[in-house]
Amino acid sequence: MCGISGIVARNADRYRQAQDAMVKAQHHRGPDGNAVHGFENCLLGHNRLSIIDLDNGAQPMLSNDGKKCIVFNGEIYGYKSIRERLDYSYTNTSDTEVILAMYERYGQKLTEHLPGMFAFAIWDEAKQELFAGRDRFGEKPFFYTIADDGSFVFASEIKAIVASGIIEPEIDNKAISRYLNYGYTGPLQTIYKNVHILPPAHTLSYKDGKVDVRKYWQYPATSKENISLSDAAERFEELFTEAVRKQMVADVEVCAFLSGGLDSTSVVSAAHKFNPSLKTLAFGYKHEDNELSFAKAAADLYGTDHHELLEENVSIEEFFLQLPNIYDEPFSDSSAVATYAICKLASNICKVVLTGDGGDELLGGYTWWYKPLVARLAEKDTSEAKFAFVKTMAVAEKIKEKAGGSRYQRKWRDKYLNIKGIRTNSSVVDAALNKYRQLDSAMLESIGLPMPDSFNPIWQEEGNINDAMKVDIADYMPGDILVKTDRAAMANSLELRSPFLDVDLAEFCISMPGEYKVNSNSDKILLREAMSKSWPSDIQKRSKQGFGVSKEHWEGSKGLKEMYKQYIYSKESALYDILPYTETTHLIKKKPGLEHRFFLLAVWLEKKYKN
Repeated sequence: MCGISGIVARNADRYRQAQDAMVKAQHHRGPDGNAVHGFENCLLGHNRLSIIDLDNGAQPMLSNDGKKCIVFNGEIYGYKSIRERLDYSYTNTSDTEVILAMYERYGQKLTEHLPGMFAFAIWDEAKQELFAGRDRFGEKPFFYTIADDGSFVFASEIKAIVASGIIEPEIDNKAISRYLNYGYTGPLQTIYKNVHILPPAHTLSYKDGKVDVRKYWQYPATSKENISLSDAAERFEELFTEAVRKQMVADVEVCAFLSGGLDSTSVVSAAHKFNPSLKTLAFGYKHEDNELSFAKAAADLYGTDHHELLEENVSIEEFFLQLPNIYDEPFSDSSAVATYAICKLASNICKVVLTGDGGDELLGGYTWWYKPLVARLAEKDTSEAKFAFVKTMAVAEKIKEKAGGSRYQRKWRDKYLNIKGIRTNSSVVDAALNKYRQLDSAMLESIGLPMPDSFNPIWQEEGNINDAMKVDIADYMPGDILVKTDRAAMANSLELRSPFLDVDLAEFCISMPGEYKVNSNSDKILLREAMSKSWPSDIQKRSKQGFGVSKEHWEGSKGLKEMYKQYIYSKESALYDILPYTETTHLIKKKPGLEHRFFLLAVWLEKKYKN
């Protein structure tokens, strides 16, 4: 796990100071070593967090003929077996050199054969070409820009590109709109017009001043194989166990987060078989409700070396002021507070941690909206006559409730919402996107913002619940979840690994029928069928619980309320350098749920952009 950066330009050494500044800006991503290697027309920089081949795996790394050079961020799982299959004169035992060997064998098609999480760039001196690639799900970041003189600049984080001084970043109003709608700007754009992001599952080549971006992988369709749930569960367990085994390979100790949820418990249930003395890390806030009892039950069952990481004096006000420098862009996921805190504490114990990330998106964990969508899809008749009848019955049910009837009788109202949802959205993809949208075009126009770019599915839509999960895999996971974990972990020089995102396992999960993942009564059906026999009884019965600071802590913060006044309701706020004061404050009163997003946008403008 590292930070990468580089500049492709004629007489590149004139940018040596800029390249050094980029390496310095990403020191947190790799404090174990940093270096720059230069060619006539290319500079490559690297910050190293030593995980594999501690003595000889330093980067930038040259090929054995000295004509190619790589900088790499990530881990190639199963690299030892790949290494044995390639005819290459290796000089070290790192997974980085395996990518160079694959480039020799496959050229720019190497990513089609490359497992793991990665963002890399290879300079080919003979071709005078830079070739880069990013992993299938967007675990590792890759940002780039093209300067006015045609120079190509890339890095793992936007702050490094800005630190180079080669460009003056320009805010993109469409990105502001997307952030206000969804709480994040990615995964296909950044907050700046002139800083771009390489999408997941894509490669990039830069030669003669031209950028060529290409997709190398796509989501599998739902399998037409008539596989039973029990057979699918057996296959899942095989793939999952192998994914965990591969991700435990390192030359440093590998630990595991254990929240007591279904995903992390599954990871630990497999991992402890390969390392009986596995360290598990659970996180909680002192004096608040948390999941520590569930995590302890799992740790006791598996006999792990269990550590409870308790945060006693968390200051969410202080953290929000740090957010702009950690994430480089406006980012409003409330669980970022807890994610950063657990990574900070974990970094005192180990360098590598297994996580349960990806389990919700692949296996139907977001029940709060997957289950209602399943119910909507089950409504076959959405005719005007039925819609009118159901609406009438829903109104009657509401009147009965107001007259003293049961508050929990919602049969007709739920049917009405389900049919209305089908009629409102032209597809499952639309329904998936609309669940997150907060502002319509009129609201955005009122504060002078355009509609964000539309979402274009990168798969053949099937019209079932799997489409909704693919939206989350393509948008929410790389735009929010994986950004949150990468930046929080790397800010603390910690590597996180996600067994659920092993390509073989993930492809299998995506291809399974939606009814094997979620129905109107249950969630994560396939995971439960495969793994529940390994869980403590209390965890077998659990539903999903959010991860973050409690609502009471959040809403009871007097300091945060004062900060809202300063950053939202003062005309001197940096927010009103880009938005109109009267219209914006009016919109916030109309949509109070958006107050926090506007606040974090204002903090970012003040701390990151304005300065």
